[in-house]
Amino acid sequence: MIKQFSRNTHRLILFGLIAFLAFSGCATIFSDGQDTITFNSNVDKTKVFLDGIKLGETPLTIPIERKTANRNLKFTKPGYQTQELPLSHKFNMNFAMLLDITGTVISLTPGAVDALSGNLIKYSPTEYHIEMEPEKSSDHNLFRQRVASKRFAAHNFTNIQRDLVTGEGEFLEGLKASFQIPPAHHDAFEETLKTNTDMLITTNNGLDLWNHLNHLVKDDPKLKHYSLS
Repeated sequence: MIKQFSRNTHRLILFGLIAFLAFSGCATIFSDGQDTITFNSNVDKTKVFLDGIKLGETPLTIPIERKTANRNLKFTKPGYQTQELPLSHKFNMNFAMLLDITGTVISLTPGAVDALSGNLIKYSPTEYHIEMEPEKSSDHNLFRQRVASKRFAAHNFTNIQRDLVTGEGEFLEGLKASFQIPPAHHDAFEETLKTNTDMLITTNNGLDLWNHLNHLVKDDPKLKHYSLS
């Protein structure tokens, strides 16, 4: 009886926490109201469309009315594959976004678990990054690896910063794995992190950290073959 009461109590506490987060969750473009949304991309001047209406070109910061209806984002640029993303309204929670995005979308909100997949990276409640793939991509697998690595860095930004400070941890191991660094070069990668810790922990977000780290990997004679750019 005591065990059953304890389980029920834990469930009630968990339900209360979920309800609280649901009603106090981060603002997005998919609930009523208005937000100022920023769109960036790996290539500037990518055109951004919402529900068929052109919002502008990246880098773009614009106020957008939030709606509870299904919406559609589209990103276009000559020479790159068009990214068209159907968005369906779900629910508003800090750890599970309003979005259920199919197609080419990625969620990278630090500390969140969002129902997104693909090339759109969300790295703060109102900031999005779209990763555009060339129409004639020479290495689609490399492109997918780069997107996945960026996703990991943005999604786990604060945890990576913490591990950088301590000099070890599962999130540094995950970052290493996302670059597919082989065991023979683990020491070189770890030394690069150690030498550049002060710079990496002061980056603004996971994408900023990833870009700096990728440049460091590219400039290192032992690691340059594992650069993802």
